[in-house]
Formats: sequence, structure tokens, C-alpha cells
Amino acid sequence: MGIDWQKVREDFERGDISIRGLAKRYGCHESTVRRRAKKEGWRRRDGTSMKGGSEEKPENLLHEHRRLWKGVKKKLIKGLEESDHDELRIAKTACEVLSNVVKGERQAWGLEEYCDRELLDDAEEITKEMVRSTVPPGTDPSVDRG
Repeated sequence: MGIDWQKVREDFERGDISIRGLAKRYGCHESTVRRRAKKEGWRRRDGTSMKGGSEEKPENLLHEHRRLWKGVKKKLIKGLEESDHDELRIAKTACEVLSNVVKGERQAWGLEEYCDRELLDDAEEITKEMVRSTVPPGTDPSVDRG
């Protein structure tokens, strides 16, 4: 029995399952789903579509996450170089918020399989450095004195 492409398209357009999940559900290869979606111009409910063989929005999200982390890292470096505790606190807050946003977006888009280990290691190191730099000596770094 062949693949019910109408059902695949409906699931794709609903947007609650990744390409990988669709391929698994319907017993075909991811690239087959991608090619068909691109060829036929399938669009998710949120307006994203296939472009260049990959979903437009998730690809942009990964690039955006890397760009945002680089910005946080720059703030941290500036704060460290200038011994600017206000800058360090801003960077620490940005890091915490960005961590939650990135995690939520990656879960929402099913991007866990695109995890960038280097990016996560950088983020973890940035967070540790911010904690070390913003907590007064002799206090518990696990307590935020914001």
C-alpha cells in the first residue's frame, strides 16, 4: 500500500510534528517528505514552508540562536574587561532568558536532533563565568542577588 500523501500534507501543514516524525509515521525517508513538500509548496499553519530542502523557520532559528549567544558572549567579555558589574548582570540575565527561549523554540520545532554541542558548551561556560563574575566574594553563587 502506498503512502497517503494527503494525510502527510495535512500533518505537515498542521505543524505539530517534525519532518523526521512524519517520515517515521508514514514509513518513508525524510528527504522524500522534504522533496514533496518543497515541490508542492506545502506551508505550515504559521506560514513557514520548505526552502532549499529544509524548513525555512527552523533553519533561521538555529542561525538566530548562534547569533544571539555570540551577542551575550560579547557583553560578558566587555563586562569582564571593564570590570563593569552592571554589564555582567545584564549579560547574566540575558543568558538565563536566552537559555529558556532557545530551549522552548527548539522543543516547539522538534530541533533537538539539530543540537549544536559547541554552542551549548559555549552557553554553559558563559553562564558559569557570569555567575563567578556577578556574585560578591564570600556569597553563595547559587543565590541570585539581582
